[in-house]
Amino acid sequence: MANPEFYKLAEAYDIAFSDRNFEDECNYYEWCYNNIGKPRKRVKTRSFMELACGPANHSRVFARRGWKTSALDLSEAMLEYAADKDSALNVKTKYFCMDMVRFQTGEKYDLMVTPLESISHILTNDDIITHLNHAADHLHEGGVYIIESTHPRFFFPDDEPNSWSIKHGNKRIEVLFGNPDDAYNTVTHVWDVSTGIKVFEKGKLVTNVETISKHRWYLNQEMLLFIQLVNRFSDCKIFGNYRIPPDPIDDTENCDSLIVVLRK
Repeated sequence: MANPEFYKLAEAYDIAFSDRNFEDECNYYEWCYNNIGKPRKRVKTRSFMELACGPANHSRVFARRGWKTSALDLSEAMLEYAADKDSALNVKTKYFCMDMVRFQTGEKYDLMVTPLESISHILTNDDIITHLNHAADHLHEGGVYIIESTHPRFFFPDDEPNSWSIKHGNKRIEVLFGNPDDAYNTVTHVWDVSTGIKVFEKGKLVTNVETISKHRWYLNQEMLLFIQLVNRFSDCKIFGNYRIPPDPIDDTENCDSLIVVLRK
Protein backbone atom coordinates (compact mmCIF):
# COMPACT_ATOMS: atom_id res chain seq x y z
CA MET A 1 0.00 0.00 0.00
CA ALA A 2 1.12 3.58 -0.55
CA ASN A 3 2.16 5.77 2.34
CA PRO A 4 -0.75 5.70 4.85
CA GLU A 5 -0.59 9.51 4.96
CA PHE A 6 -1.81 9.51 1.35
CA TYR A 7 -4.93 7.53 2.23
CA LYS A 8 -5.65 9.58 5.34
CA LEU A 9 -6.72 12.32 2.91
CA ALA A 10 -9.98 10.48 2.34
CA GLU A 11 -12.07 13.48 1.28
CA ALA A 12 -9.39 14.72 -1.12
CA TYR A 13 -9.06 11.22 -2.58
CA ASP A 14 -12.83 11.04 -3.02
CA ILE A 15 -12.91 14.39 -4.82
CA ALA A 16 -9.97 13.34 -7.01
CA PHE A 17 -12.02 10.46 -8.48
CA SER A 18 -15.43 12.16 -8.43
CA ASP A 19 -15.50 12.47 -12.22
CA ARG A 20 -16.15 8.73 -12.52
CA ASN A 21 -19.73 7.66 -13.16
CA PHE A 22 -20.31 5.20 -10.32
CA GLU A 23 -23.93 4.58 -11.32
CA ASP A 24 -22.89 3.49 -14.81
CA GLU A 25 -20.08 1.34 -13.46
CA CYS A 26 -22.50 -0.40 -11.10
CA ASN A 27 -24.88 -0.94 -14.02
CA TYR A 28 -21.96 -2.70 -15.74
CA TYR A 29 -21.26 -4.83 -12.67
CA GLU A 30 -24.91 -5.87 -12.49
CA TRP A 31 -24.93 -6.69 -16.20
CA CYS A 32 -21.92 -8.97 -15.69
CA TYR A 33 -23.57 -10.61 -12.70
CA ASN A 34 -26.83 -11.25 -14.58
CA ASN A 35 -25.25 -12.33 -17.88
CA ILE A 36 -22.08 -14.15 -16.84
CA GLY A 37 -22.93 -15.26 -13.32
CA LYS A 38 -25.59 -17.71 -12.31
CA PRO A 39 -27.77 -15.78 -9.87
CA ARG A 40 -29.14 -17.83 -7.00
CA LYS A 41 -32.83 -18.55 -7.24
CA ARG A 42 -35.44 -17.33 -4.77
CA VAL A 43 -33.01 -14.98 -3.00
CA LYS A 44 -34.73 -11.87 -1.70
CA THR A 45 -31.60 -9.74 -1.17
CA ARG A 46 -28.38 -10.01 -3.16
CA SER A 47 -25.04 -9.37 -1.45
CA PHE A 48 -22.20 -7.15 -2.71
CA MET A 49 -18.59 -6.76 -1.55
CA GLU A 50 -16.19 -3.99 -2.62
CA LEU A 51 -12.51 -4.77 -2.02
CA ALA A 52 -9.97 -1.96 -1.56
CA CYS A 53 -13.06 0.21 -1.35
CA GLY A 54 -11.61 3.61 -0.39
CA PRO A 55 -14.67 5.90 -0.03
CA ALA A 56 -16.88 2.91 -1.00
CA ASN A 57 -18.79 4.75 -3.72
CA HIS A 58 -19.74 1.55 -5.55
CA SER A 59 -21.03 -0.05 -2.34
CA ARG A 60 -23.15 3.01 -1.68
CA VAL A 61 -24.82 2.71 -5.08
CA PHE A 62 -25.64 -0.95 -4.47
CA ALA A 63 -26.95 -0.14 -0.98
CA ARG A 64 -29.35 2.39 -2.50
CA ARG A 65 -30.46 -0.31 -4.94
CA GLY A 66 -31.42 -2.60 -2.08
CA TRP A 67 -28.42 -4.92 -2.02
CA LYS A 68 -26.82 -6.03 1.23
CA THR A 69 -23.44 -4.34 0.94
CA SER A 70 -20.03 -4.85 2.52
CA ALA A 71 -16.73 -3.12 1.85
CA LEU A 72 -13.12 -3.74 2.81
CA ASP A 73 -10.07 -1.50 3.00
CA LEU A 74 -6.78 -1.36 4.88
CA SER A 75 -7.17 2.36 5.68
CA GLU A 76 -9.19 3.14 8.80
CA ALA A 77 -9.44 6.78 7.71
CA MET A 78 -11.08 5.76 4.44
CA LEU A 79 -13.58 3.51 6.20
CA GLU A 80 -14.51 6.22 8.70
CA TYR A 81 -15.04 8.67 5.86
CA ALA A 82 -17.13 6.13 3.92
CA ALA A 83 -19.31 5.43 6.97
CA ASP A 84 -19.94 9.17 7.38
CA LYS A 85 -21.08 9.38 3.75
CA ASP A 86 -23.42 6.44 4.38
CA SER A 87 -24.98 8.21 7.36
CA ALA A 88 -25.55 11.35 5.33
CA LEU A 89 -27.42 9.34 2.68
CA ASN A 90 -29.18 7.04 5.17
CA VAL A 91 -27.72 3.83 3.76
CA LYS A 92 -25.81 1.08 5.50
CA THR A 93 -22.68 -0.84 4.53
CA LYS A 94 -20.76 -3.31 6.68
CA TYR A 95 -17.08 -2.37 6.78
CA PHE A 96 -13.99 -4.51 7.34
CA CYS A 97 -10.52 -3.08 7.98
CA MET A 98 -8.48 -5.86 6.37
CA ASP A 99 -5.76 -6.72 3.89
CA MET A 100 -7.28 -7.62 0.50
CA VAL A 101 -4.84 -10.53 0.05
CA ARG A 102 -5.75 -12.72 3.04
CA PHE A 103 -9.11 -11.28 4.07
CA GLN A 104 -11.57 -13.36 6.08
CA THR A 105 -15.02 -11.88 6.70
CA GLY A 106 -16.91 -15.09 7.48
CA GLU A 107 -19.48 -14.23 4.81
CA LYS A 108 -20.21 -15.06 1.17
CA TYR A 109 -21.29 -12.68 -1.58
CA ASP A 110 -23.13 -12.80 -4.88
CA LEU A 111 -21.04 -10.07 -6.47
CA MET A 112 -17.57 -8.85 -5.54
CA VAL A 113 -15.47 -6.13 -7.21
CA THR A 114 -12.00 -4.61 -6.95
CA PRO A 115 -12.31 -1.31 -8.83
CA LEU A 116 -9.98 1.60 -9.65
CA GLU A 117 -6.97 -0.59 -10.52
CA SER A 118 -6.47 -1.34 -6.81
CA ILE A 119 -5.39 -4.87 -7.72
CA SER A 120 -2.02 -3.27 -8.56
CA HIS A 121 -1.26 -3.05 -4.82
CA ILE A 122 -0.74 -6.84 -4.88
CA LEU A 123 2.91 -7.20 -5.85
CA THR A 124 3.87 -10.88 -5.92
CA ASN A 125 2.74 -14.05 -7.69
CA ASP A 126 2.11 -15.80 -4.37
CA ASP A 127 -0.05 -12.93 -3.12
CA ILE A 128 -2.19 -12.66 -6.26
CA ILE A 129 -2.83 -16.41 -6.14
CA THR A 130 -3.68 -16.16 -2.43
CA HIS A 131 -5.99 -13.23 -3.18
CA LEU A 132 -7.85 -15.12 -5.90
CA ASN A 133 -8.30 -18.11 -3.62
CA HIS A 134 -9.71 -15.93 -0.84
CA ALA A 135 -12.01 -14.22 -3.34
CA ALA A 136 -13.33 -17.61 -4.45
CA ASP A 137 -13.84 -18.60 -0.80
CA HIS A 138 -16.10 -15.57 -0.32
CA LEU A 139 -18.34 -16.12 -3.36
CA HIS A 140 -21.56 -18.08 -3.55
CA GLU A 141 -21.63 -20.71 -6.29
CA GLY A 142 -22.42 -18.90 -9.52
CA GLY A 143 -21.28 -15.61 -7.99
CA VAL A 144 -19.12 -13.14 -9.88
CA TYR A 145 -15.83 -11.42 -9.07
CA ILE A 146 -14.81 -8.41 -11.21
CA ILE A 147 -11.33 -6.88 -11.26
CA GLU A 148 -10.70 -3.54 -12.95
CA SER A 149 -7.08 -3.30 -14.03
CA THR A 150 -4.95 -1.26 -16.42
CA HIS A 151 -5.02 -1.92 -20.14
CA PRO A 152 -1.62 -3.28 -21.25
CA ARG A 153 -1.35 -0.35 -23.68
CA PHE A 154 -0.76 1.89 -20.68
CA PHE A 155 1.71 -0.44 -18.95
CA PHE A 156 4.64 1.88 -19.58
CA PRO A 157 4.27 5.65 -18.99
CA ASP A 158 4.50 8.19 -21.77
CA ASP A 159 6.59 11.37 -21.69
CA GLU A 160 4.22 13.31 -19.42
CA PRO A 161 3.39 12.94 -15.71
CA ASN A 162 0.08 11.23 -14.99
CA SER A 163 -1.54 14.15 -13.20
CA TRP A 164 -4.89 15.86 -13.02
CA SER A 165 -6.74 18.58 -11.16
CA ILE A 166 -10.37 18.76 -10.07
CA LYS A 167 -12.40 21.41 -8.22
CA HIS A 168 -15.12 20.86 -5.65
CA GLY A 169 -16.65 23.90 -3.94
CA ASN A 170 -13.84 26.07 -2.61
CA LYS A 171 -11.34 23.21 -2.85
CA ARG A 172 -9.04 22.20 -5.67
CA ILE A 173 -7.29 18.84 -5.63
CA GLU A 174 -4.16 18.19 -7.66
CA VAL A 175 -3.15 14.55 -8.03
CA LEU A 176 0.05 12.97 -9.28
CA PHE A 177 0.10 9.27 -10.06
CA GLY A 178 3.28 8.50 -11.92
CA ASN A 179 6.22 10.29 -13.51
CA PRO A 180 7.98 9.28 -16.74
CA ASP A 181 11.22 8.56 -14.85
CA ASP A 182 9.66 6.32 -12.18
CA ALA A 183 11.82 3.26 -11.51
CA TYR A 184 10.69 -0.12 -12.81
CA ASN A 185 12.14 -3.39 -11.53
CA THR A 186 12.39 -5.68 -14.55
CA VAL A 187 12.75 -8.76 -12.32
CA THR A 188 9.80 -8.22 -9.95
CA HIS A 189 7.65 -6.19 -12.43
CA VAL A 190 7.06 -3.61 -9.67
CA TRP A 191 6.97 0.14 -10.27
CA ASP A 192 8.03 2.82 -7.76
CA VAL A 193 5.22 5.21 -8.59
CA SER A 194 5.54 8.88 -7.66
CA THR A 195 2.29 9.64 -5.87
CA GLY A 196 0.98 12.88 -4.42
CA ILE A 197 -2.04 14.91 -3.44
CA LYS A 198 -2.16 18.68 -3.03
CA VAL A 199 -5.20 20.29 -1.44
CA PHE A 200 -5.94 23.96 -2.10
CA GLU A 201 -8.64 25.88 -0.24
CA LYS A 202 -9.64 29.25 -1.67
CA GLY A 203 -6.50 29.12 -3.77
CA LYS A 204 -4.15 28.47 -0.84
CA LEU A 205 -2.14 25.26 -0.52
CA VAL A 206 -3.16 23.64 2.79
CA THR A 207 -1.96 20.04 2.37
CA ASN A 208 0.77 18.47 0.29
CA VAL A 209 1.58 14.76 0.55
CA GLU A 210 4.21 13.23 -1.73
CA THR A 211 5.37 9.63 -1.56
CA ILE A 212 6.46 6.60 -3.53
CA SER A 213 3.86 3.85 -3.95
CA LYS A 214 4.73 0.38 -5.19
CA HIS A 215 2.45 -1.04 -7.86
CA ARG A 216 2.33 -3.96 -10.23
CA TRP A 217 0.14 -3.84 -13.32
CA TYR A 218 -0.89 -7.26 -14.56
CA LEU A 219 -1.00 -8.12 -18.24
CA ASN A 220 -3.99 -10.09 -19.47
CA GLN A 221 -1.92 -13.19 -20.21
CA GLU A 222 -0.53 -13.11 -16.67
CA MET A 223 -4.03 -12.88 -15.23
CA LEU A 224 -5.19 -15.83 -17.30
CA LEU A 225 -2.31 -17.96 -16.04
CA PHE A 226 -2.96 -17.05 -12.39
CA ILE A 227 -6.65 -17.85 -12.79
CA GLN A 228 -5.79 -21.22 -14.36
CA LEU A 229 -3.39 -22.00 -11.50
CA VAL A 230 -6.05 -21.19 -8.90
CA ASN A 231 -8.61 -23.34 -10.75
CA ARG A 232 -11.50 -22.08 -8.62
CA PHE A 233 -13.62 -20.35 -11.28
CA SER A 234 -15.92 -21.93 -13.85
CA ASP A 235 -15.79 -19.05 -16.33
CA CYS A 236 -13.45 -16.18 -17.11
CA LYS A 237 -14.05 -13.23 -19.45
CA ILE A 238 -11.65 -10.36 -20.06
CA PHE A 239 -13.18 -7.16 -21.39
CA GLY A 240 -11.63 -3.91 -22.55
CA ASN A 241 -14.14 -1.28 -21.48
CA TYR A 242 -17.22 -0.38 -19.42
CA ARG A 243 -19.68 -0.55 -22.31
CA ILE A 244 -22.80 -2.70 -22.09
CA PRO A 245 -22.39 -5.19 -23.59
CA PRO A 246 -18.62 -4.93 -23.14
CA ASP A 247 -16.08 -5.58 -25.87
CA PRO A 248 -13.45 -8.32 -25.56
CA ILE A 249 -10.07 -6.80 -24.86
CA ASP A 250 -7.88 -5.94 -27.85
CA ASP A 251 -5.14 -3.46 -28.65
CA THR A 252 -7.33 -0.88 -30.41
CA GLU A 253 -8.52 2.49 -29.16
CA ASN A 254 -11.89 0.84 -28.53
CA CYS A 255 -10.48 -0.65 -25.32
CA ASP A 256 -9.02 1.40 -22.48
CA SER A 257 -9.24 -1.01 -19.53
CA LEU A 258 -8.52 -4.60 -18.58
CA ILE A 259 -11.60 -5.91 -16.78
CA VAL A 260 -11.55 -9.50 -15.55
CA VAL A 261 -14.91 -11.13 -14.88
CA LEU A 262 -14.82 -14.45 -13.02
CA ARG A 263 -17.69 -16.78 -12.17
CA LYS A 264 -17.35 -19.26 -9.36
